Amino acid sequence: MGFSMPRSNWPLLTGRTRPLKMKEWGDLAIMDPDAGTQPHGRGLLAAGKDWLHIDAGSALENPVVTLYAGADPGTESGWEEVEEATMVSTTGFLALCDSGYEPVRKENLATAGTGPYLIRVHASDRSTDGKRPRFLIQIIPGDRTGAEDDLAAPMIEEAAGPLLIRTSFTQPDQWARLLEALAGSSEHYESITVIDNPLYAGFTADRLQQRIGRDEEGWPHSTLLLIADEQTLASTERPLLAVNNLPDEDDSPFRITLAAAGSLVVNMELGNTSFGDWAPGADADGVYRKKHY
Repeated sequence: MGFSMPRSNWPLLTGRTRPLKMKEWGDLAIMDPDAGTQPHGRGLLAAGKDWLHIDAGSALENPVVTLYAGADPGTESGWEEVEEATMVSTTGFLALCDSGYEPVRKENLATAGTGPYLIRVHASDRSTDGKRPRFLIQIIPGDRTGAEDDLAAPMIEEAAGPLLIRTSFTQPDQWARLLEALAGSSEHYESITVIDNPLYAGFTADRLQQRIGRDEEGWPHSTLLLIADEQTLASTERPLLAVNNLPDEDDSPFRITLAAAGSLVVNMELGNTSFGDWAPGADADGVYRKKHY
């Protein structure tokens, strides 16, 4: 980007709040301006490696932004919108930037260095004519347990269809049998890309979703994840954890047997069903077993 700023003498925010009046209007970002990334996305929040994009709305008034960095102070009431997302800082530096990716204040918001951060954004009057949009942005260090693994694990950007991701590496024989069953199944599994990388060992669904690549508009390359975890490989039915990775949808994950997963994949790809149509069909033990192509 051709932009560099000294960092060694930038003070840290430690739980202080700062009201900010922007000189230039446009979307906002919490990012490292030297990381070479360009924030983008749909909805109020969209996150990627070293950046989080905030849709500032359509109001023409300059916004007032209050920043908080430190331990979680909790959600404030009285705001029209409150959303949160997790991002990972690989450089240990984050700043509030304008729509041109230029810092508007020189505080380092990454108070805990490299690792995950929970960004909670409160907003009001984003698209109200004649009113000044207001934002409260809280930057909260996330759980550092597994943070080094998150930083080491690569982004999954090469696949554009459903993913089968292995997260358990203690049962190699069972994994080999799962792959054999997949290879011997019908053409309904052909669109699945297998991700077999020990760097994802023990990853939860949320952590995997943070590693899925996105296009310039913030749309994930893969919208359906099938996770082969320890529970999957411990059962002869191989109940995969199915995860909806579509933006702005909050369907809960559910288990589905490998034998039935092809039915899920083909009907989702054809648009015959939505993800939320499937979980109610699970048996009493929480596993979906029906096949209907």
